[in-house]
Amino acid sequence: MNIQLANVQRNGRADNSRPRIQFCGHWLNELGFVTGALVQSIPEPNGFSFKLCNENIGSYSELFRVTREKGGTLIRVYLVQERTREGPGFVTTGHHIYKAGLKIGDALVAKTEAGLIRVRKVPENMRLIPVAREKHPRTGEPKPRAFLLGNWLNDIGFTPDTLTTVATAPDCITIKAHMEPVVYSDIVRFARLNKMKLIQVSTKDGAPLIVVSGSCAEKAGFALGDIFCAKMEQGIIKLQKLDPVECGF
Repeated sequence: MNIQLANVQRNGRADNSRPRIQFCGHWLNELGFVTGALVQSIPEPNGFSFKLCNENIGSYSELFRVTREKGGTLIRVYLVQERTREGPGFVTTGHHIYKAGLKIGDALVAKTEAGLIRVRKVPENMRLIPVAREKHPRTGEPKPRAFLLGNWLNDIGFTPDTLTTVATAPDCITIKAHMEPVVYSDIVRFARLNKMKLIQVSTKDGAPLIVVSGSCAEKAGFALGDIFCAKMEQGIIKLQKLDPVECGF
């Protein structure tokens, strides 16, 4: 599954800012979005499409006219050379992003194929979390790991120091917060009987943090490069593999 994550960023000062969407990385080369290529950016319901315009576009003025009629813009892929990232990249910015139903801060998911990148807004009750890489403490081999981080955890009961149980099943990890006072020995016994793992919510930069270790991810069938879809309700988080249909594709 060719999926990339992004968000609607802020361009300029807060009192005079505009929304912007940017993609960058060598993965763009594999899709044909090489440095200097022309890209048609078209707003769609809750998202965008970025279509590569090859050399056989015919009249540039006609392409420009058609693109403007659709509320879009024409942009060029440029070379990004920064400390933390490099490779081809492109940016669309301006109030036409609002016309697509997006706003600054929205999380985005992009489904990619050769010559085309389609973008959709991530639903409000969902978080997308890429499976990161960690090294096995003994062998040094890469293992999957996921980080759930942010003040959004506070809103659903996962405040710092909260004790949670982690249940693993094929293609699903369920994290439950035990917010009510509990006897620690009782919850340990409960977790062992039900083959669960205990995790205490920690903090990073002042925000709640839950780390799902490699063993949990592996037992659920997740691998490096996968993306967790975190579905949330009060006191419960379910991590499943992303189904693009649920994001409007």
